[in-house]
Amino acid sequence: MGAFLVRKAAVTEWIRSLAREQPLFFPQPVGRSGFRFQPLREGSEVRFDHYRPSVVPPGRQLTPAGEVLFRYRTGEGGVPGFESVLDASPRILAGVRPCDLRGIYLMDRVNREGRDDPHYLTRRANTAIIACDCLAPCDDFCFCETVGSLRWREGADLFLTSVDGDFLVEALTPLGESLLPGTGFARCEDVAGLRARAEEVRVRPFGRHFALSPERIAAILPGLWRSPVWENCGQRCLSCGSCNLVCPTCYCFDIQDDFDISDPSSGDRRRNWDGCLLPNFAEVAGGHNFRPQPSARQRHRVKRKFEYLVGRLAEGSFCVGCGRCGRQCTVGIDIFDIVSELVAVAEPPP
Repeated sequence: MGAFLVRKAAVTEWIRSLAREQPLFFPQPVGRSGFRFQPLREGSEVRFDHYRPSVVPPGRQLTPAGEVLFRYRTGEGGVPGFESVLDASPRILAGVRPCDLRGIYLMDRVNREGRDDPHYLTRRANTAIIACDCLAPCDDFCFCETVGSLRWREGADLFLTSVDGDFLVEALTPLGESLLPGTGFARCEDVAGLRARAEEVRVRPFGRHFALSPERIAAILPGLWRSPVWENCGQRCLSCGSCNLVCPTCYCFDIQDDFDISDPSSGDRRRNWDGCLLPNFAEVAGGHNFRPQPSARQRHRVKRKFEYLVGRLAEGSFCVGCGRCGRQCTVGIDIFDIVSELVAVAEPPP
C-alpha cells in the first residue's frame, strides 16, 4: 500500500473534496467545548489538531438509534410480507482517533461472533475510515495507552500521522487507496523514519495509567465480587445510563415493533440503544430484577469491560480508554477510578 508526505492544507482540501462526492462525517464543534461526528458541509471546520473526543463515538454511525430492521405488511388472506432494511449507502468516517478505531474493531468482532449481524456488517462494509494518530492526550480523562488503544491501526483504511507540520498519509487497504487517485500526493519512501520522528514527540507518559496491565486486572476481578468499592460507587450513581450511551463498546439494544394507527396492516421493527446502568435493564417477566441496585449494575459494567468480554473474545480490554464515561457522568463516576480502587484493594493474583 502507498504512503505519502502531504502538507496539512492539502489534506484538508482533500477531505473537503471527498465530502463533495459522498457523505463524510467529521468531528464538528458543538457548544463551548464539545464535538460530534456530523456530515461535513461547505464552510464546516476541518481541524486535525488537538480536539476533545466527540460526545458520541463515531462507531455509533454504524448502529444508529432507532434503526429500522425490517418493514412488514399484511397482504391478502392475512399473510404478512417482510422487507429487510439494509443500509448499503457509502460513507466516510474521518478524523477517527485510535481509541475509537479500536472500539470499531471490537464491535466488528462482536457483530461477527456466532450469527453475523447483517445490518451492522452491511453498513460497516460500505464505510471507509480515515484515522488520525494522537501525539498528545486529548484531555485529562484519557487512559488509552494503558489499555492498548493508543497505537491502534487495525480497521483503518487510511491513517494520518502528524510529522513536522505535514501529514504522513498511509493507505492501509484497497478501499483507502481508492480515495487517493487524482490527489497528486508525493509518495514517501522513508515511512519508518517518519513514524519514528512522530514517536519521538509523543507525550510521555501518555494520559493516565493503571498500576496493573489489563491481563492482570482481568485476573483479580473474579475475587472482588463483594468489594465495598461497588457499594461506594453505587451510592453516587443516578442510573441515568449516560456512560452506556457514550461508550464505544456498549452495544446492548431493545427491540420495538411499531405501526401507523391509520394503517395497522403495516409497520416496522426498530432497534434502539439500551444500557445496563438503567434500572429496568435486567428486569424480566414477573417483575424480577437481576440487578436492582446501582452497585450491582456498576459491577456488571466494569466486569463486562475488563473480565467477561475479555475472556470470551480473547481481547486485553473491552474498555478503549477514551474517558467519555467519566467526562459525561453528572456525578463524576469514572471507570478508571473504579478500576484503580479495585486494584489498590485486591490481593495479588497467584
